[in-house]
Amino acid sequence: MANLQAFWVHGTAVKMEREGYFISKQYAGYAAIFRTYGAEWFHFAIPTPVIFDGIRTYLKKVFVFYKTEGTAKITAIHVYDAGKKIASFDNLSLTGDHSTVVDQFNSWLITQSPKMLFGLGISVLVDFGPQTTGTVPAISFAAAGADFETS
Repeated sequence: MANLQAFWVHGTAVKMEREGYFISKQYAGYAAIFRTYGAEWFHFAIPTPVIFDGIRTYLKKVFVFYKTEGTAKITAIHVYDAGKKIASFDNLSLTGDHSTVVDQFNSWLITQSPKMLFGLGISVLVDFGPQTTGTVPAISFAAAGADFETS
């Protein structure tokens, strides 16, 4: 019998790859909000049940709840087990508000379902666009998580 588990973190747990390279960041009760230009990676460390009831778990699906503003768009999602990349979703162009319910724009099925050995990381590449006058593009991260299974 399969055992499904879901582990999530709030959006305020996100880390920017180049800390200090932003116009503004805000941690609110509902999300972490970043405003900048250019491209930037954001990283989530997801609590990972590598063994449950004596059985190693498999990664089934990952989730990133977000909302973009202006020209900001998600262009890639990379998934890691510690230092080993286990899935890549590239050439994306994700925009809009996908911060409150699971949908096809904020969830990704992991087709090879690797055994988890150490710890899950979800990396999100955001292209904010070139510097212009006017409103600075933004992304809000509300949450990120994953589904794990033992069988």
